[in-house]
Amino acid sequence: MLLKILLTLSLFSQNVLAIVALDPIGLHVPAILRGFLMGTQAAVNSLQNNVDNGNYTFNIKKNYQLIVPGYEIKPQFIWKGENIYDWSAGDWLIGNSSNTTGWIQQNGLLLRGHNLLWARDQSIPKWLIQQEASITPNKAKSLLSDYIHAVVSRYRGKIAWWDVVNEAIDDKNNTNPYNLRDNFWFRKLGVDFMKYAFIFAHEADPNTQLYYNDYAIEAVGAKSAHLLELVQWLRSQQVPINAIGMQWHIDVAKNVTPGDAHYQSAQNIIDAGLNFTVTELDISIPMKDGQPIRPEDIEKQGVIYRSILHYALHFYPRCPAMLTWGFTDRYSWIPDFWNHTRGEALPLDKNYQPKPAYWQMQEELARVLSDGTYRLSPQSLPNKCLGTSTQSTSTVQLYDECNQPNQKWNVTWLGDGTYRLSPLSANDRVLAAYNLTAPVGEVLTSEWSGDASQEWVLTMKDTNQYRFGPRGAWERVLGLYATNNIGIVDDTHSVNQQWILVNAN
Repeated sequence: MLLKILLTLSLFSQNVLAIVALDPIGLHVPAILRGFLMGTQAAVNSLQNNVDNGNYTFNIKKNYQLIVPGYEIKPQFIWKGENIYDWSAGDWLIGNSSNTTGWIQQNGLLLRGHNLLWARDQSIPKWLIQQEASITPNKAKSLLSDYIHAVVSRYRGKIAWWDVVNEAIDDKNNTNPYNLRDNFWFRKLGVDFMKYAFIFAHEADPNTQLYYNDYAIEAVGAKSAHLLELVQWLRSQQVPINAIGMQWHIDVAKNVTPGDAHYQSAQNIIDAGLNFTVTELDISIPMKDGQPIRPEDIEKQGVIYRSILHYALHFYPRCPAMLTWGFTDRYSWIPDFWNHTRGEALPLDKNYQPKPAYWQMQEELARVLSDGTYRLSPQSLPNKCLGTSTQSTSTVQLYDECNQPNQKWNVTWLGDGTYRLSPLSANDRVLAAYNLTAPVGEVLTSEWSGDASQEWVLTMKDTNQYRFGPRGAWERVLGLYATNNIGIVDDTHSVNQQWILVNAN
């Protein structure tokens, strides 16, 4: 039985039930049910060593469908010399072109490729910088072609999204076209290095989505203006660029509200014909002596995380995913980079415990219905409704009349990503699902005990239309079978498996 800490004055009253859940359903489940991708940066070494007694891997699999390696498939990690590559980390993670499988496929996850060209000298393989004087423009183009073709071809069909060029636009104004940053590739090939990188990646895998990725472009401003000019030029050159990666390395001073400069920047990208993804989100907090200077910033951080997820969902499907740059403060880059004046930037703390940011994001994804009393009617039989039998309080059935207390349900958000459904006639009982692996699982009402069998994952399908999945088998669904019988069945997206909810307060 799933234990919970129940904080309520009267467990079975009509008031809102306040619950602190010990076991959140996670971000993974509601994101999948919404068709949205939640992702995180992950370190291959931590995955290989199954660090922290498996907590690292467990939390990735519980909360994310998509990961991006932090370093292990970047040029400075792979590219050791001309035609010399270190494939060890990449092959372990994703397999290679000979159709071997890696950790990603074995664990049912997806991968973003990051990155093929990082336009900073300090992030370019040292051997290239050391040999710069002897490398001609033609040779540089040949080297770039060889490298991108080698990497993308090796993982062809296994990486659906590649950051082709990373951080090429300078923060300060300069005289270069589109304010491009001075770096080895620009010095050798001028602005055409951008064009070549995308063309080579497309040649190596025509089916992968190609991204330009950068920071400080999330709001309308000088840098985002340079980005739009660069995109316009690339499109004029018939360059196969598909999307923009917005990094979103921010702090708790940021506010994001519908219609503001952040929404406008995203809309500008869409208007330019591209999609975008939130690729590297973290929200740092001012720190002193290892503690937040303002304790209330932890709550504020949660609100901002939720506001950015709301923003990403607003633009879905033009924004198909949101990734955080790591997920636990235990392995964040922020403290060292900021000399420990900022930190605690991620949704889980150093002990993998959910912070307000985590709960806020889970609620944004999973809370699709306000608490209240509702009639539940199958979409296929809208004049009928679900109720409990007057002969047996555990039996559920369909009724033609829908005005009695046993034909109405109190629907209550539990705070862990799920809902509780209680008949109005017996609020100490709840809808529960059993025998979930059987071809048809059983649906009854039982006395509320906080067991996982009594929790339901809801997904909005259309206005007032919802999908109900049992927590223990969320990929299956509450539906009708054999005409009017109620059970847990495989999800076929049938009208027999969607429920119209009408407020019955």
